[in-house]
Amino acid sequence: MTGNAHEIALLERTLTTLVARTGFPVAFGGFAKPSGTELTSFAGTRTGALRGLVIKSGQGLGGLALARRQLTATGAYHESAEIIHSYDREVGGEGILALLAVPVVVDDRVRALIYAGVRNRTEMEHSTLSLAANAARRLAWELSVHEETQRRMAVHDSQRGPQTADTGPTQYDLAELYAELREISKLVSDPELATRIDVASALLRPVAEQPAIAGGTELSPRELDVVTHLALGKRNALIATHLGLAESTVKSYLASAMRKLEATNRFEVVLMARRQGLIR
Repeated sequence: MTGNAHEIALLERTLTTLVARTGFPVAFGGFAKPSGTELTSFAGTRTGALRGLVIKSGQGLGGLALARRQLTATGAYHESAEIIHSYDREVGGEGILALLAVPVVVDDRVRALIYAGVRNRTEMEHSTLSLAANAARRLAWELSVHEETQRRMAVHDSQRGPQTADTGPTQYDLAELYAELREISKLVSDPELATRIDVASALLRPVAEQPAIAGGTELSPRELDVVTHLALGKRNALIATHLGLAESTVKSYLASAMRKLEATNRFEVVLMARRQGLIR
């Protein structure tokens, strides 16, 4: 599955940041496809030797990292006995002598592969490997958030159905928008833009966080948040991540909502909340 424009931008930003933080002069990567991982994004390269190269599982350092599903590195790429040297000509074309590769795994599925390299033989320091691993984890998180946001928007749009021209936003719509702006703000690296998003979301907060009351049942803003995410099929751990809460806290809010709605299980709490107009 190749990345879309937004995901490619996330990958390119990751590579640029990796070069800046590790001191490695070159980084590159690409998204996984059924035919292999095609290298499409680059930072610090001098030639086009690597562009379009398709990395197969088990071949080269990146293929080894894909097969192992973990960061793999060598301080002497061309002499390494661990590597099947399928891509020596392309790697050599960039003058790379030491290289690391790390797969980006989202929901137990490899989504991308990123590399960082230097043009001299060197021992890989633990701090450098940690920075690369953290970069891959951060990219995995950003891809996960983007995919979940797209899925949630599609579900929400399908549930809303056709809207008339004079239909205004509901409190639920505003709560969704408020939550979305808060999540986007966490991903923005530009401080000025993040501040502008926070200011915009603050304008929605008084309305979005009003308790929802329907059919004699009142849920707190956090209980409503949890039930809303639950209605989209999310597990407690993912709900906790999106709301910035501990998983035990999510369970507590869910239990409270179940008591208020007289529900006996997760399916019932969503059903009762929808029947009473608390969520769509």
